[in-house]
Amino acid sequence: MKNMTILDRELGQNIKIMAQVIGDICHRSTLVSATPINLTSNQFTILQVLSTGGDFQISDLARLLDISNAAISKNIDRLELLKLVARQTKPGDRRSLDIILLDGGIEILRNYDQIHATKQELLLEQFSDPEKRALLDLVKKVVIYTLAGEQDTELLCLQCGGSCGDNCVIESCKGLCAMPDKKKARQSAEARQGSPDRGPDVK
Repeated sequence: MKNMTILDRELGQNIKIMAQVIGDICHRSTLVSATPINLTSNQFTILQVLSTGGDFQISDLARLLDISNAAISKNIDRLELLKLVARQTKPGDRRSLDIILLDGGIEILRNYDQIHATKQELLLEQFSDPEKRALLDLVKKVVIYTLAGEQDTELLCLQCGGSCGDNCVIESCKGLCAMPDKKKARQSAEARQGSPDRGPDVK
């Protein structure tokens, strides 16, 4: 700490503010605009995770969100009551239940994604292409060095919905992508082709 310059401290503080603004304030306002339903952060994250197309049971979601099975079950109960998700038995194994995303949940994610994209477009209009490239390089460096000592990035990786394709900074710096293989391959191909239609995937 004693070697930190005034510039270092100011930069660190502004990175913290940026993270709070993007991760809390902007996310909350976007979610409020996307649906009249009052969803908690965990409940919305469950919808995001389910949108990746993998097979998820209660225990899988509890591990990803780092909360208890009981807490996940309560969240699933509410999402099921709202007809956003459903429990579904596995073919050939009636004792196992997968949690699946329903049309209501997909619609919320699509609304969120559209609102989020509009906000991003308005923001990025303020920057020239050279500024965007320079900012991209700097943001990637921040992500890489921030995650250098972290071990659990699986949930974070799921947030992009595969939209980063082959340019996923988390996979490049951690060797990890939590996306189901088939969907990851499809999203990677779409990213290379510049496909504008990402469906329900978010962030």
